[in-house]
Amino acid sequence: MKYRLAKIIAPLCVAALMMHGPVYAADTVPAVYASLPWLSGIARFIVGTTIKIQSASVWNSSGAVTAPRLKLRDAPLIALDPKDAARLGFAIGDPLLHLLYDNLPIKESERGYVPFNPSILPFLSQRLLIVLCKLSPDNYHFYQRRLAEFQSRLESAVEVGRSLIHDAPALDLSGAVGPWIRAASAKAARPPDELWNAWSANLRVAELSLAVKEAESNGWQILTDAWTPQHIRTHTASSKRLVFISPPEADYDFFNYLHDIYLKFWTVSSAR
Repeated sequence: MKYRLAKIIAPLCVAALMMHGPVYAADTVPAVYASLPWLSGIARFIVGTTIKIQSASVWNSSGAVTAPRLKLRDAPLIALDPKDAARLGFAIGDPLLHLLYDNLPIKESERGYVPFNPSILPFLSQRLLIVLCKLSPDNYHFYQRRLAEFQSRLESAVEVGRSLIHDAPALDLSGAVGPWIRAASAKAARPPDELWNAWSANLRVAELSLAVKEAESNGWQILTDAWTPQHIRTHTASSKRLVFISPPEADYDFFNYLHDIYLKFWTVSSAR
């Protein structure tokens, strides 16, 4: 599969080089910014040491994306879409701005799940490759190989998760990492959107308490993370079956963090 993907991406890279806008050679790009911490993690994996990828924002302990004070005008910026770029003061037409999507085809409420969704990441990494080929055309063969390795390692990481979790049941109350857990366990259950939206708005809390108690009585894990709304976390904080996932440290290794999510879930669930 990864070799077929490389054949598909090659002409896309060539097309990207013919697009209007500035093209940077590898030896003239000392640094490139990525708008989001997870986007910088994927970019670092693909480029290796050919480009210095810096994140224009970080996750704080509550999972919020914050932008430290950086001189973002001294290097190109890779952003997810115009809305993501605007958060950092960039607009369409800026010669330093490189967008993955003109209009990201994902609901606003689902953006937080993107970095932990193995069904979305392959498509997003393909778009990232096109941008990286434009920024450093001399390295596009190398980037193709790294993309194929990214795809392969992503699939392997999910397989490792399946071997660890073994379809362990869980009530998924996470704000971001849920798709990653559900990729490994078909028994991780997510509340219907209507109910989740109510709980997120601090409504129908009696039903939330009941759902947590029923899950606990059936031996399910209660999955939350730093991105789970605080009042939902408050209702689950005392659960003896709680699995809480913290955001990664700055400059984290993308695959190590994904593996750590599965390892944390396995460690907590197997200890009971």
